Amino acid sequence: MHSRVKLQQDAARETALILGAGFTARALIPHLIARGMHVIATTRSNAPDLAALGVPVLKFEGEVSGDLRRAAANADYILSSIGPDNGGDPVLTSGLLKDANPKWAGYLSATSVYGDRAGRFAFEDEPPTPLTARGRRRADAEIAWIETGLPVHVFRLAGIYGPGRSPFEKILKGEARAVIKPGHVVNRVHVDDIVRAVLASIDAPNPQRIYNLADDMPAPPQDVLDYAADLLGAARPPRVSPDDPNVSRMARTFYAETKRVDTSRAKRELGWSPQYADYKSGLKQVLQAENRARVGVTLTGYIDIPAEDLSGVQAALPEHIRATQDEQGCITFRVTQDADLETRFHVYERFESKAAFEAHQARTAGTRWAELTKNAVRYFNCSAFNSA
Repeated sequence: MHSRVKLQQDAARETALILGAGFTARALIPHLIARGMHVIATTRSNAPDLAALGVPVLKFEGEVSGDLRRAAANADYILSSIGPDNGGDPVLTSGLLKDANPKWAGYLSATSVYGDRAGRFAFEDEPPTPLTARGRRRADAEIAWIETGLPVHVFRLAGIYGPGRSPFEKILKGEARAVIKPGHVVNRVHVDDIVRAVLASIDAPNPQRIYNLADDMPAPPQDVLDYAADLLGAARPPRVSPDDPNVSRMARTFYAETKRVDTSRAKRELGWSPQYADYKSGLKQVLQAENRARVGVTLTGYIDIPAEDLSGVQAALPEHIRATQDEQGCITFRVTQDADLETRFHVYERFESKAAFEAHQARTAGTRWAELTKNAVRYFNCSAFNSA
């Protein structure tokens, strides 16, 4: 039982048990390790990235193993990011915390518990009035956690984003859609700001307290998508209405509610303020981080074609795309005509190495595409990342 031995070896250190090592919890774990804590995490699948950090990973899908029960009983800190289902909160219904006695516990909830505020601010002391089933389940789970009698702190999170969870990939793939509902605004919160708030709470416990975590710039979703597209030099996503058949049923429920999230309590009591106070600074950081994680060469931007060359460029484009996608080392190659400005073409290229990118440039130098676009004005951002 490798996991049991590992738990025993670290018994002398403070232990943090992370229930549900998802996007936010994974961002928190390295900070807990840096504080000298022994961290144990649960997942529903293998997590080699956590194992590489020396984090024992225990499976949890509603059934509690002996190792997991011991981990909960011995944990100094417990944080759950596991969402409730129709049967309630899986952590609580499983009886996992029956013998737990942590000095601090946290539950990651969501601002969906507030329901619709018609664009007004939502405050922690207001009674939740959720409209959606997931919002009602969250509100019920909050109460259940507080009623455990453990030193629980509830964090109501706005829409979470960060490196690896951003609009950039969908925009570049042409899959993003801007759903337009007049007057609809939402807050977001960068994952790093959630981590900072949780750490601040650990340092200044106030059990049974609820904290809103969000940025300081509630904004329409299309503004965020447009800004992300502009950072990439890509086409802005097409506009659709909430009742468009391509908008999922779950997405429609999102547009049934609009609120602004007040974070005065977290600022006042935790000494916290969002490092990324608006989506613009946050998206810039995300793009930089995602670029650093990429391998090879990425080129984004657009070209403006003289009107007299437009028909020839349009005719030659399909063959140019096909030939490039067939090149060895080409990962992605997309050229799309702007929906509003017909002489503008947005470009997104990824090659697995600098050599592959240079070979592409050499091949296209003498092609008909090069001849047809010799008078084009190019606006490109080209970056090399971890190239072999």
